[in-house]
Amino acid sequence: MKIAKLLSSIARDCFGFHAPLPLCVFAVLMAGCGGKIPSTHYYSLKFPAPAPSADPKTPLTLTIEPFRAAMSLRDDRIMYYETPTEFSYYDYHLWSPDPATLLAELTRRHLNDLAIFAHVHLAPSHEHSDYVLRGYLLDFDELDYIPGGKARVALDLRLVRTRDQKVLWSDRREVEQAISGSGVGGVVDALSAASDQLLNDSLPALAAVVQRDVAESNTKPQ
Repeated sequence: MKIAKLLSSIARDCFGFHAPLPLCVFAVLMAGCGGKIPSTHYYSLKFPAPAPSADPKTPLTLTIEPFRAAMSLRDDRIMYYETPTEFSYYDYHLWSPDPATLLAELTRRHLNDLAIFAHVHLAPSHEHSDYVLRGYLLDFDELDYIPGGKARVALDLRLVRTRDQKVLWSDRREVEQAISGSGVGGVVDALSAASDQLLNDSLPALAAVVQRDVAESNTKPQ
């Protein structure tokens, strides 16, 4: 049973309430009911071990701007869909940090593993940057209405060349991953796997565009 439903069930059994209760009200009522507020749990993504270091393929630098996110994802609670159009949150199961920041850090690690840039920085950075990567997190949730459950990650990425602000590459991609583990931990594992797959599928094309851009720049007359 989902935690939000569990809270409503407890409140109904103790006090006869049939509508969802704000957490602060629930806490006061539970004190009178002799109950205990559940512990809060914090989660991060499973970051893969870094690849063996390699010489960068270019001398260029990249800055990853803070990823933006859909309004529903600007919340540290883990999100799930009960139907294709109805969503809710696990009240005592939180991301740390927020999902957009987690995806930006995972992207940085994947780009470092590709060794296409001499340096990859997370903004804010005072270093010179040849390219900027911008991201928009569209989905990062559990699809609970699907039998067995699935985790879904959708991300929009854009690579901008800083000297002329030209968008050289963009990719909008969605990945779903079956949930094999139990509980919220199983959801987190599936979201980690989906995020990893999405970036593995997407970022090699970015690397190819950068290498082509460098080759074209080297052939132009100075």
